[in-house]
Amino acid sequence: MKASREQNLARLREEAYVIEPGQKVEVDFFRPEDALGVARLYYAVYGEMFPVDHVYDPEELVRINVSDDMFQVVGRTSKGDVVGLYALFKSAPSTKILEGGSWIVHPDYRGTSLGLRLVSKSHNNPPEHLGLEGLFGQSVCDHLISQKLCQRFKARVCALEIEPMPSRPGEAGEYGRISLLDSLIVLQNLPDEVYLPERYDAQLRELYGWTGLDRSLLKDTMGEKEIALTGKSVLSSNSLAEAGLLKIEVESVGDGFAERLAEVLREHQGMSIYQLVIPLWRNGCSVAVEAARREGFFFGGVLPLWFDRDALLLQRVTETPNFGKLCILQEESKALLKMVEADWKILHNEG
Repeated sequence: MKASREQNLARLREEAYVIEPGQKVEVDFFRPEDALGVARLYYAVYGEMFPVDHVYDPEELVRINVSDDMFQVVGRTSKGDVVGLYALFKSAPSTKILEGGSWIVHPDYRGTSLGLRLVSKSHNNPPEHLGLEGLFGQSVCDHLISQKLCQRFKARVCALEIEPMPSRPGEAGEYGRISLLDSLIVLQNLPDEVYLPERYDAQLRELYGWTGLDRSLLKDTMGEKEIALTGKSVLSSNSLAEAGLLKIEVESVGDGFAERLAEVLREHQGMSIYQLVIPLWRNGCSVAVEAARREGFFFGGVLPLWFDRDALLLQRVTETPNFGKLCILQEESKALLKMVEADWKILHNEG
């Protein structure tokens, strides 16, 4: 029987394992015997706050690593402890991208080259049999380290998620919730078409300009009456209760979109952050954008290849964001922050 999140956390809590500092570290691909060490590393760095259950579950870590859903690289000491981690993993419905992340180094092993060695091994050895077109990544905005890493690997910023991450353990009264910059490392730049919703035409043209993606940018022309004739609206949702985050993905925009969105939001009241992902390869995305706008959603950016093709990210936050606290490195990222903040202010009549 599969262990629950609480059972896994209780085991780690009771074990109170301590890693010896100063050991020699080898960077290698994950082996099944590393699974407990990975769970211990997450617990050492994040405590019990990480919102994804399987990171604390050694059996589940082994299962996922033998699938095409995750490829982990570890920093393994001479005693077999895991003191560093990086992974390529499936976070989107796409078959064309994997996310690079879960970048963790034990506090006693920071200030070394371990972090860069982990990322280099992953990015230089993506799984060839998947034929990936890109590596998706997220950088926290409470410091610049991960943004510098993205810059080093020529990742192209595409979206800004406002405060989807809860506070770091022990820091709830200091920095608060954490924002994320989304970016893409392009492995194959294949052409495609996208429809630009009228409200965000200018923002998306600017974003696509600096990503360098080979896209034909088309005006969205289909209205609500025409959309209603294409079929029903289909939405799915994923609640990350530990993070106070609800992710809503739009599979199709059709009849009754506004009503279906309102229904999903009613079913998941009380979340801190709501994210909405809308396909851009179908004419009629403006209908979804305007319905979301009426529900309090504002601009986030573009998610290339999210559904194998590109999508628009919109977001809704419960509390007033502190845009000024974000640490932002690159000029494109600063321009994106201005877009997001300006749209939030217009929505709240502050622009």
